[in-house]
Amino acid sequence: MQTDAIAPQNAALDFFNDFAQQLRKRDIDLPPFPDVYTKILSALNDPGLSMDHLARIVTAAPDLCVRILLMTNSALMNRAGVEITDINVAVTRLGVSAIRNATVSIASKELFDIPKHSPLRKKLDTLRSMSVRTAAYAYSLTAQSDQPALRDDAMLTGLLHNVGSFYILTKIDEFPEFANEELCHAWMPGIGCALIENWGFSEEISKAVDKQNNVDEQHLGPTSLLDILIVSKLLAEVHSSIDVDVLKDELPWENTPALGKLGFNAENITQTIEEISDEVESFISALS
Repeated sequence: MQTDAIAPQNAALDFFNDFAQQLRKRDIDLPPFPDVYTKILSALNDPGLSMDHLARIVTAAPDLCVRILLMTNSALMNRAGVEITDINVAVTRLGVSAIRNATVSIASKELFDIPKHSPLRKKLDTLRSMSVRTAAYAYSLTAQSDQPALRDDAMLTGLLHNVGSFYILTKIDEFPEFANEELCHAWMPGIGCALIENWGFSEEISKAVDKQNNVDEQHLGPTSLLDILIVSKLLAEVHSSIDVDVLKDELPWENTPALGKLGFNAENITQTIEEISDEVESFISALS
């Protein structure tokens, strides 16, 4: 019995050791984005891209057009409350960075998919919900921080932070050892970092994803993407049960310097979260 129990653990460790070597060599076969989104992301990297041309490009992906309109009309991005139904206006209002984030959100959903009747489907949907909630908090919190210019990168970091888990989940049929939660938690950041680098996103984003489990890390200087990701993940985890007791008693204040970096303490966190709750909920609906 003991031999049977140890064998899967050894197999998982052997796989992860091999995977770690591939990561170090940057010699790992990682999946590309679906073609239509790859083309859109490529166009978004053109510094000479006009908003009119961008509006025409995104019409190749109807799901993306819907997402752009929903984001444009969310409370977080449309404080005036005037409904926008024209995709050209929506594209101009959002700008390149936010449209890139919407594209990534949809592309990653298509990239890592599991049949509807799979026993893992519920877990995959939970991971996606966590990504969206984290991204919504990241965008909102960054806008109020000492680094508001990071808000689009913060949202993208939130969307991408658990792509390593998505990758692991889609490999469980081949490697059932991946069902081990402890192994998944430990290796998810490194796998996610490799994916993000492979897709050509910024080093700052990949580093934040890679170090997301280092919640006790301290640093001098202004708020970083890692700080924002750590706090946004914490708030996303307590999203459905935000109350004074949870926020004051369950958040790891002493072991999470990032909370202080973003100006949070036990006295102000409840009010701050309540002030942004409507915006966050609206943004979650737009990104989901």
